[in-house]
Formats: sequence, structure tokens, C-alpha cells
Amino acid sequence: MIHRAWLFVLCVLLPFAAAANLAAADITLVWDPNSEPDLAGYKVYFGTASRTYGAPITLGKVTTYTVTGLTPGRTYYFAVTAYNTAGLESGYSNEVSATIPASKCDANADGSENVLDLQVIINVILGIRSAATGNDLNGDGRVDVLDLQILCNVILGTRSCPS
Repeated sequence: MIHRAWLFVLCVLLPFAAAANLAAADITLVWDPNSEPDLAGYKVYFGTASRTYGAPITLGKVTTYTVTGLTPGRTYYFAVTAYNTAGLESGYSNEVSATIPASKCDANADGSENVLDLQVIINVILGIRSAATGNDLNGDGRVDVLDLQILCNVILGTRSCPS
């Protein structure tokens, strides 16, 4: 029988690559191995609400897994189970969570870089809206047409969003 106490998620590593049109992010999970001789593998569960997961990702006897394609600006929750050669599955490990950083080019924080973000920057330039910290894309201390140009190029895919 597989015991629940053996499994602790040790760390969540968050390599995030910012690219045009909000590149998806990856999370690497690492956990302690189960020492039972009949261990067949592990299952990784994740979702966007605590303890509400989608279908598991079934793995062999590995103790790390990278979940790919996660959306910037969202929080994800993760848990791991072990299963044995008879198909019995343990309870969930301790749950861990990570928030994927949003791109500073996503000016309206809707999860994508698009023309709606251009409108936010235009409204800041025109004084209709207050500037947010991330609206100064080129880092010159003001939000102006140069920031608008950067965002246009990001949306067109000719450059990545500055970090």
C-alpha cells in the first residue's frame, strides 16, 4: 500500500520566457521519491483552483516533471500522487502553487498582448488613463509614442517584450 506521508513537493522552479504574444511558461516540479518496492510511477495533477485538478499526467519512476504551456498572469496549483504495480494510487501530496508572471506588454492584464493593450497605452499618452508601472516599456521614465512602437512590434511578432 502506498502511504501519503512519503511525498513532499520540494520545489517549484519557474523558468519564464517572455516572447511575442505572451509565450507560455513552464513550471518544473521536484519531489522526494517513494521507497516502496512496488512503485510503478507518479501522477502529476494541476489546475487553476486549489484542489481542483484536471486529468493527471502519468509518469514513470521519475521525481521531476516540467509542466509546459502555462498562461502568464494565472496561478496554478500542483499535487503529485504515486501509484503501484497493482494500480493503487496514493493520496495527493502537499499542494504547491505558483503564479506565472504576466508580461509587462499585457497592459490590460487580459492574458494576451493585442490591440486592446495598444488602446491602454494610447489612453495613457492622451491622459485619459493613469500610467501603470509597467506601461513604460522602454524604461525612459515616461509613457510615450516610443512605448507604443515597442508594443506594436511585440504584437506584430517582430520583437519580444522587454523584461
